[in-house]
Amino acid sequence: MITSSEYQQRIQRLQQEIASNELDLYVVWDKNSIFYLTGAVYDNLERPFFILVFAHKEPVLIVPQLELEHMKKVPNITDIRSYFEYPASAGNGWQDLLGQLLASHQRVGVEPSLPITLYQELQAMGATLYVEPFIEDMRLVKSPGEVKMIRRAAHYADLAVQKLLEVSYYGSSVAEGFAQTQAVNRQIIQDLGLSWDPLTTSVLMATWSAPRSAQPHAVPLLNDVLKEGPHVALTLTRVSGYSAECERTYFTTQPTEREKALFQTMTEARQLAFSMIRPGISCAEMDNIVNQFLTKEGFPSKEQRLHRLGHGFGLSAHEGPWIAEGSRHVLAENMVISIEPGIYFSESGGFRHSDTVLVTADGYEVLTRTSCDLEQLILQR
Repeated sequence: MITSSEYQQRIQRLQQEIASNELDLYVVWDKNSIFYLTGAVYDNLERPFFILVFAHKEPVLIVPQLELEHMKKVPNITDIRSYFEYPASAGNGWQDLLGQLLASHQRVGVEPSLPITLYQELQAMGATLYVEPFIEDMRLVKSPGEVKMIRRAAHYADLAVQKLLEVSYYGSSVAEGFAQTQAVNRQIIQDLGLSWDPLTTSVLMATWSAPRSAQPHAVPLLNDVLKEGPHVALTLTRVSGYSAECERTYFTTQPTEREKALFQTMTEARQLAFSMIRPGISCAEMDNIVNQFLTKEGFPSKEQRLHRLGHGFGLSAHEGPWIAEGSRHVLAENMVISIEPGIYFSESGGFRHSDTVLVTADGYEVLTRTSCDLEQLILQR
């Protein structure tokens, strides 16, 4: 769990950023950002929540009246104010309350994720707005408490992959694997006990059977059947707010020589990526080097590679650092990333393993432990 003192330290770090950038305050809107700063759990629906973080005074949390009592549990903000409803009559909406608090403040920072409609509302209140990724940047490097929680999520990602593999056989359906979601959720609830929170815990798991495995962001059909070709088991877990991922390419019949060669090339691309992981290396450089390797191996087309080398984990399953050409990020100790180079063929399927990886002081630690060995991923029953 994240302690009250850590939440307080996060607010203080944000205040330092606000002051050093000569802003009066920063408007926090994003649900994950509010969770990061306070640990507050809610489902905002159409009613917005805000934290106004000032450079030199205590922050203010703005919530719907419906949520006021619940949000008093926030450990590090004592000034909590509420508006009545959405939509509301004149004088009773969030715009009225926010307008009062923003009065006389000219330089206001906002998150990059702020919707344009809210941006326009704030702009109409007379402040000059500055879009700054303060919290996104703060979240790049994980605290020891966060690493511990991601490590726990990685354990359940491994468990989910094992469940998918256990029920996979030649002729099995995607539905048989997806049905194992209940077993993994049940295990999480059993292990977490009273600390289990349904709003910040979730499991996504399924097999992308060949040839759909060549479409990593497609939605597998429940009646897809596992036969020849490379299948990809994908599991994404979020446990008490923190996420991890594990993916494995596997077979339900003996792979062909070409499939074995492609599997080996994918493995070598991963090994190359792992060999570069250390504090100080450019994320753009990592992706570029792996892309050059895959091009040299005969896969120069973006259609054959489809995506970047990896991304970060934390409160979201996809966040910085971005391991991609064009990224501004540089690896640092206690960042958590995925490593997942892929090779894809629309007619036959895709080859991709993915792991959740902690950057350490002198290298890395792989937090997901499911075997990557081809022989163990050939399931002939």
